Amino acid sequence: MVLKTLLWRPLKRRPWRFLVTVVGVAAGVAAVVATVASSRAAVRAFSEGVDEVAGAARIEIGRPGGVPSSILTDLRPLARDAVIVPVVEEVALLVELGDGVRVLGVDLLVDSEVRPMLERAAGDRVVELLTGRGVVLPDALAAEIGVSRGDTVTLSARARAEPLTVVAVFDVDRLSSVWERVVVMDVALAMELFGRGDAVDRIELVPRPGISDQTLRDGLETRLSADLEVQPPSRRRETAEQMVASLRFNLIALSAISVLVGAVLVATTLATSVVQRRYTLALLRSLGASRGQIAGAVLAEAGAIGLLGGLLGTAAGLLGARAALTSVRYSVTALLRTSLATDIEAELWLVAMGIGLALAVSLAAAVLPLEEALRTPPLQGLADAAPQRMKLRSLAFHGVLLAVMAAAAFWLVGRPAWWGLPIAAMIACLAVMAMLLVGASPLLDLLARVGSRSVGRMTGVSVRLASAAISAGRRRAAWAGGAVSVSVALAVAIVTMVGSFRGTVERWTEDGMRADVWVRPLAMERGVPTGQLDPAIIDLAVDLFGDEAVDPFYAIDISHRGRPVSFAGAAFDVVARHGSVAFPDRESREVFAQAWAEKGAVVNEPFANRFGVGEGDALVLDLPGGPFETHVVGVFSDYSRSHGLVVVDRSQFLQRFPGRGPLDMALFLPDEVDALAARDRLLEAARGRYLIEAFSNRELKTEVLAAFEKTFAITTALSVVAAVVAVVAVVTVLLTLVGERRRELATVRALGASRRQIGTIVVAEAGLLAVAATAAGVAAGLAVGVILVEVVNLQSFGWSLDLDLPWWEIVRIAVWVAAACVAAGLAPALAALRLEPSEVLREER
Repeated sequence: MVLKTLLWRPLKRRPWRFLVTVVGVAAGVAAVVATVASSRAAVRAFSEGVDEVAGAARIEIGRPGGVPSSILTDLRPLARDAVIVPVVEEVALLVELGDGVRVLGVDLLVDSEVRPMLERAAGDRVVELLTGRGVVLPDALAAEIGVSRGDTVTLSARARAEPLTVVAVFDVDRLSSVWERVVVMDVALAMELFGRGDAVDRIELVPRPGISDQTLRDGLETRLSADLEVQPPSRRRETAEQMVASLRFNLIALSAISVLVGAVLVATTLATSVVQRRYTLALLRSLGASRGQIAGAVLAEAGAIGLLGGLLGTAAGLLGARAALTSVRYSVTALLRTSLATDIEAELWLVAMGIGLALAVSLAAAVLPLEEALRTPPLQGLADAAPQRMKLRSLAFHGVLLAVMAAAAFWLVGRPAWWGLPIAAMIACLAVMAMLLVGASPLLDLLARVGSRSVGRMTGVSVRLASAAISAGRRRAAWAGGAVSVSVALAVAIVTMVGSFRGTVERWTEDGMRADVWVRPLAMERGVPTGQLDPAIIDLAVDLFGDEAVDPFYAIDISHRGRPVSFAGAAFDVVARHGSVAFPDRESREVFAQAWAEKGAVVNEPFANRFGVGEGDALVLDLPGGPFETHVVGVFSDYSRSHGLVVVDRSQFLQRFPGRGPLDMALFLPDEVDALAARDRLLEAARGRYLIEAFSNRELKTEVLAAFEKTFAITTALSVVAAVVAVVAVVTVLLTLVGERRRELATVRALGASRRQIGTIVVAEAGLLAVAATAAGVAAGLAVGVILVEVVNLQSFGWSLDLDLPWWEIVRIAVWVAAACVAAGLAPALAALRLEPSEVLREER
């Protein structure tokens, strides 16, 4: 009976309130699910592909720049203990698809023992694969691009169009989705296409029955040089996960704040529901209902909200993840150039996480409404709620709690990163957000006092009555105010971070991107770059513009002190004349001239911060051929490689990694040469030979800023979700307050108040809530924004940002949210206008 009276009947009478709350919870859950799903999809092809593509391989031999194929001779005695497979693996553009694929080059004569699907696919066509330019495609990919056995496909390998024949197609139904974007060929062909020379990317070993991994490792120790690494395939996946950990953590942490707003909405809804049913609660208590039965009804409603909100939010999040994938993929590609985005998958654990998160949030948000319901003694609900001021003791308690939370946030901001992640700083951000919820009640109490006195005398009786209504329903109104404050704070924090990042990146591109033309391989779908340029393109550019105008940029991933970094080469003699990246305290040309003369290195800010090095410090890197010793000439600003970057002159780079092609190329032209005309000359000369794209300086800067906007699109969307949920909370609370004070409003009407005055009272309540909550939210948002800019970005990515406070954007947010809250008061105002005084005053309570 209790459940039916407190849950089912009110749900039938006011289904919109329940449904709106479900949607609010779903919005927060959807933000988290979309972020997690899109970030997983952006790296799944790499991280999961490591294990899937490795097949039965248990041990790998590798090193930066590749493993000389000559060591296969040294490993021949181990063939009785293991299957030994040389592998080339690269991400390349499949022209017919317009997107990237993973190219897997293996020894087809022995690889069937590692990846059995190849034996089923190739069968008697292995000879054709070994002697020609044939490839094996997955059936899903073949169907997508409309090819079959015997047709030709085109790969962009080192920016060259390479026609290849489809020799066989394999079935992916029983394989991971990673295999849907894998093109298989013989290892010798892959070495040729991708310019590996006599090196392969790695050598895989599969122990034969009865041979342990350790036995193989012991056998390898005596046969390998010190610069070769022996590790399980999972080590590559762990490295990739390490590189994207900070990005994923920050995205999920920001999206979790929208769940906080959803929790506030649940608490608001349940609290107002309790207030609306105070008479029923009192009557049930009088009739013998136990506290456990009442608590069960409140928790059942919270559980139903959580369950439905979780289901709806998870479904919406998986759909939204497709839109978010582009944004996340841009961010991931900056860290993992070999990353391929896979389709969004509705993984069981992800669905369980979304539903579990919604249930946990809803049940946690029910604590205070539950307390209020259990405090209702028999027949207490028969009395009207009178305006109540907070007692001095309560004000003091809230003040002390706020002071403790502020001190904790201040202390946490000064803590270093935990496990390489800005966990303490993010907890500080949540503490600031939580202060808004704790401080909402005393803030509204102060507002009610001021509104009923000085402001009320200036604006008339409507504002005084609105202040009294807020005071009477302060506990419910505080939740709505908290929801508005948190949403405003989230929006202000995000625009502060994004605005600071954008301003910094704009200055960085203006100061550091000085070349007239930039050249790179033809990009994948949505502009994501991949692969390298053929070294012959450098010769083409030199023939057209001269050696002193061409600056090729090479890079390769290595490990330094157990952490992944990039080792790069550039034409120091060229940039010493023209300048390049920006250094905080020195002129770029001067730094590169010194580095070229002294055979030194320049490092980016993330590398300097992560490893504690600075100008003049010695630097030793573990590279093929032995330790590479140099010294740091300068530290430059960089927002492209957060894991760290060391740049030396190209001659030093190519000594260690000969034959490697550049990732891109910059052209510095004389003042009298038109950059667009020069770009067109290069593209015309490359037509039919190379698949490249070239940008003028202005076009590249536009491209960088466009990529920036895509990168931060998902974070900007989070603030919109939170703001919408907050407005819903305001509507819910005001409608409750109107219902709660029906007699007071009817009495005011009976005493001569006009409909306009009644509507003004309700809209004034929304206005008072909006002004107080928005002001608090702006203040907290600025504090959180400063933490994100000054601490979180530095600890996450190792780079420092210039704090740019986008005041006009902040004012726009404050005005928009405040106006939306006032507009939200129109629906409760209309409900108040529909009250008929005679009918309401005759009603039995």
